[in-house]
Amino acid sequence: MENEARRRVQVLSSHNVEKFRAFLKEKANEPAPQPASYMIGGIVRAVFPQLYELRKRGYSLKMLVRIFEENGLRITATALSAYMKKLNEEAEGVSGIEAHKGGSQPLVPGSQARGHLAIKPDIPL
Repeated sequence: MENEARRRVQVLSSHNVEKFRAFLKEKANEPAPQPASYMIGGIVRAVFPQLYELRKRGYSLKMLVRIFEENGLRITATALSAYMKKLNEEAEGVSGIEAHKGGSQPLVPGSQARGHLAIKPDIPL
């Protein structure tokens, strides 16, 4: 019975839509709720601007890892590097797929990509 009520199409007035729009506009002006707990990736994301500034000032990844450890957080330099690379690409507007494509390798036909070269004679036979 309860499922039937959920499946019924709701018809709302424009007043309801405007009221909901105003509510969402109010919510947009409020600070985002903070999560009760973080995973390490969330922590790196939360402090990325500060980490980025430290890197610009010459801090190595090992130095940053030591700072994390001094504050009771465990992370490897490899993981921190990966998180920071991803966040930096997001900040620059580059998607992960575009970053991996990179354009550093020329596109080659499938047979050449597998290591089989197609040899064509210089002159017609």
